[in-house]
Amino acid sequence: MNPSAKNDTSNGPVFEPDMDASYSLEVTAKLTGVSSETILYYHEHGLIPWVEKPEANGLHFNDDALRTLRRIEHLRVIFEINESGIKLILHLMDELEKLRADLRRSDAG
Repeated sequence: MNPSAKNDTSNGPVFEPDMDASYSLEVTAKLTGVSSETILYYHEHGLIPWVEKPEANGLHFNDDALRTLRRIEHLRVIFEINESGIKLILHLMDELEKLRADLRRSDAG
């Protein structure tokens, strides 16, 4: 294979993810394999946020919510962690991400 052909995008469309994408409850359930009832439970208990979408009916979730939902299910199913533990772990992961972002900013400046 020609190495320069690997970087040639003229043969097909380039996928540009939509940073504002949101998914209905039903689509979120299909994408994650988690039931709608479970997603609603997690949302009602403050584990996953929803996105306000005035032009659409019902709850919508963004990519961050999908990632969080997958983390929750991984922690719950694989490690058998209860809701309190999951809340604590998610909070600590958020704090870690903030610290990493601060560190990157201080290294760049």
